[in-house]
Amino acid sequence: MHECQINLLQYLRSKTQVDVDSFDADVPYADQFAPVSTGVPGCVDGTSNPAEIYCEMIKPRHDDLIKEVLAFSTKVKSEFPTLRLEELAFEVMAIRLAFLIIPNITGAVHVMANPCYSYHTEKIVETGKHPTFDTNRLVIKVAATWEGLQACRELALCRIKSLATTVFTMEQVVLVGEAGCVSMSPFVHEAKAHFDENDRYSDEMPLLRLCVQAQQFYKKRSINTKVKACATLSVNEILQLAGVDALTIMPDDLENLQKGTGCVRLVENQSLFGDNSIPDDSDYPSYLDDESTYRLDFSRSGQGKGQYKLMQLAQVLAIFSDFQFKGEEFMKAHQKLLG
Repeated sequence: MHECQINLLQYLRSKTQVDVDSFDADVPYADQFAPVSTGVPGCVDGTSNPAEIYCEMIKPRHDDLIKEVLAFSTKVKSEFPTLRLEELAFEVMAIRLAFLIIPNITGAVHVMANPCYSYHTEKIVETGKHPTFDTNRLVIKVAATWEGLQACRELALCRIKSLATTVFTMEQVVLVGEAGCVSMSPFVHEAKAHFDENDRYSDEMPLLRLCVQAQQFYKKRSINTKVKACATLSVNEILQLAGVDALTIMPDDLENLQKGTGCVRLVENQSLFGDNSIPDDSDYPSYLDDESTYRLDFSRSGQGKGQYKLMQLAQVLAIFSDFQFKGEEFMKAHQKLLG
């Protein structure tokens, strides 16, 4: 390799924590990108959402695991009287899939709380406290609604770690930090970008700069919340975010980074971090105990663009909720087959 050339994945890891967006233990990162046994730094955290859990759990290779999960869920159901059996089973399945990838990462696994409860603080808190798994290496993903972030606040008091997902505005960024989340995930693109079968999605203003603003905001105030960007659509966007605290990357993009090379100087110049033209946007009030001000400022964010962000948030939650329902119906159908 020419002396000015560098492997893109190696470069990215020198700037940013690299996480994998998958609970598939057999994707290439398992033996190419994060072989813990070799001592080579690889993917740190693993993360998922209900769509990924559903698409993984329906694979025939998990048939025996489905039976085990249903048997376990039936056994412990009396401990969770407010949950339907299929709901509990889907939650347990997500945890079981999460821990299948533990040998391939060095950090934590992230499992999303039921998105159908994204506007129900008590339900989210209850999910975070479910004692069906070892929480030492687990982080609960919670939608960054007002109710969700109030739940994160309560979970933090119980020393339960949470990640705020579906972040689109600086108002959310502020409240996430106040709520005590260990990390947060700005969506660079709308979730529908990853579910557009006709490839008609177009976004002229991906939220790359929000990742920079959020990180500047936290560091200036010594807030411990880390920015874990997600929902990128290209290697180019990933390289623009080199320097962010962490990046959640799809397996295909990890493979493209592993295969890619570039001139060090040119690659480094792509990063938005260190760009002094991106404002700090530091003049925000405390939102933690002021719901009305938070909702008003969110809706007015970006000279009225916050209303569109509210629709984006609702859209993401609708997509994830749909896969939550599919997963529960899948479990329900298998329970009937098992008698």
